[in-house]
Amino acid sequence: MFMFLKTLALLMLCLITPWVSADESDHPLLSRYPNAEIGKWLYTEYEKVELPSGPVNNEGNLHADALIGDLTRIRYEIEGVSTFKVFENYRNALKTSGAKLVSVCELRECGGKDSGLLDLAAGVAGGRYYIGNYYEKPYFARAKLESAQGDIHVGLFVGGYDGDVWVQQVVVEEVPSQNTLISVAKDYLSVKPEQAPSGDQRTPEEKQEDHPMMARYPGARLSKFRSVEYEKISLPLSVVSPEGTAPVKLDLIGDISQYTYQAENVSTLKVYQNYLQAIENLEFSLDYSCELDECGGEDASRKLGQRMAVTGGIENYFRNPYYFVASRNAPQGRVVVAMYFGGFEGDVWIQQAVIEEKGTETDLIKVDADQLYQEIQQSGKALVYGIYFDTDSASVKAESADALKAISDLIQSHPELNLYVVGHTDDTGTSDHNLSLSSRRAASVVEALKADYAMESDRLEPAGVGPYAPVAGNESDDGRRLNRRVELVRRL
Repeated sequence: MFMFLKTLALLMLCLITPWVSADESDHPLLSRYPNAEIGKWLYTEYEKVELPSGPVNNEGNLHADALIGDLTRIRYEIEGVSTFKVFENYRNALKTSGAKLVSVCELRECGGKDSGLLDLAAGVAGGRYYIGNYYEKPYFARAKLESAQGDIHVGLFVGGYDGDVWVQQVVVEEVPSQNTLISVAKDYLSVKPEQAPSGDQRTPEEKQEDHPMMARYPGARLSKFRSVEYEKISLPLSVVSPEGTAPVKLDLIGDISQYTYQAENVSTLKVYQNYLQAIENLEFSLDYSCELDECGGEDASRKLGQRMAVTGGIENYFRNPYYFVASRNAPQGRVVVAMYFGGFEGDVWIQQAVIEEKGTETDLIKVDADQLYQEIQQSGKALVYGIYFDTDSASVKAESADALKAISDLIQSHPELNLYVVGHTDDTGTSDHNLSLSSRRAASVVEALKADYAMESDRLEPAGVGPYAPVAGNESDDGRRLNRRVELVRRL
């Protein structure tokens, strides 16, 4: 077969393009027209092909032969030449090779734009999408050659547009049936399935990254994380509208931890069921859930996933969705877990939110300048709560305005008063990191007072002591919350 094709290829080169070397992408049977460029190339072994046998008949039907063989489909693009010249060269080459021309049509014989011509071109090109505007002054040919392996079928459609030509070329090489290429291992049927690993499989680093209450799905990778203290969040308890809103929702205020995990080669169903079991083990009550189409279709699923995502983006991971919201009471307040699972091409993105509900924290904020002054007079310092930062961030949040205003009023009311602004943290994390974080937070508070309240720079000096001066134990959430503070210390 190879020698047969090689001989034909050499013949075609001599007949058509004696001065052009055949490109590797050309079919060995037919070289390209001089200066032609390949615009589309496809090769498929042992494919079923419907190849037109001629233009539409008088009844408007396009007949096609059902062929099976190795398929090569190429589109050539040629500039500054007529469809007639290109087609004549191809037809002459086929005749010279001994091919039998089964069917030929020229120009109007091939039909019009609205009378089967586009169907004929699409049958050769593999779809109308590949034709574009290149169907003017058309020529078509079907040819057949015999080989030792089986018959070789050639289809050609030559069409022009604006002085250029596209050649749609199909070659189908009949080959013997190939249905013994797959081997089987019958002993596989008698092998017992391995037991899934049990227990916590996480590395120490993964344990540090995950929420203390719940481990990640085995093998999942943490992609994004966000933690914020005392923030608002709204969790959908119904299908999300096209605008991204939910008619029924659960509004919460608390410490929020959000995670995006990526798991490979697993279904959204398996991940969802495992997290449901974990929630049940923690004795949570299921407040709401939806599965697949219950989540409202692709648009609603995408909007739901975007609402749950750390950054608001889920790319293509909204297929086969599952979602639930569950809650339970704990000594420090209600804990709510919301999770969304979306899949794409066999992988899963897991959006997890853990909300630890808190009561109002306004009782911690000393917003009275007179009270702050009294504390400084009595003990040389005053504790200030209500200056907020995101976890591991030194940027002062807008919710801190009341506390900053109280400090501003204190300093303006007492011109003789100079202060250290001292940042404190809880004992979560390393000491060195907390010491640096507290210093940066103190500096941010001073900068905010200078920028927003025109404080004199020489009256405020920032400092950070990290976790080294707690006012409560760090074993509980309430204790850690009290330790995260700013202190004003009199400076001589």
